[in-house]
Amino acid sequence: MEKFYAFIKDNRVINVAVFAAQDENLAEAIRLEQGYDNAIWVNENAPAKWSSYDGKTFTDPTQDYLISIGVVTPTVEVVDETTTK
Repeated sequence: MEKFYAFIKDNRVINVAVFAAQDENLAEAIRLEQGYDNAIWVNENAPAKWSSYDGKTFTDPTQDYLISIGVVTPTVEVVDETTTK
């Protein structure tokens, strides 16, 4: 099974990295080098990228949030007038 660290910046998961085993020294070195606020060992329970983190719980990002940061592009449905009559 893969095991993971979640790297946090401004209470959001910015990166999720696969590790062979828990390695606090390596995670801390990556955190410092990349400017993350925190590195959380999540074992096999990797959160989704852009999830929020409140210090205890990861919450999946909303579509509105993903649109607001440009990760998701909103689509506009084109309605054919002949099918709506």
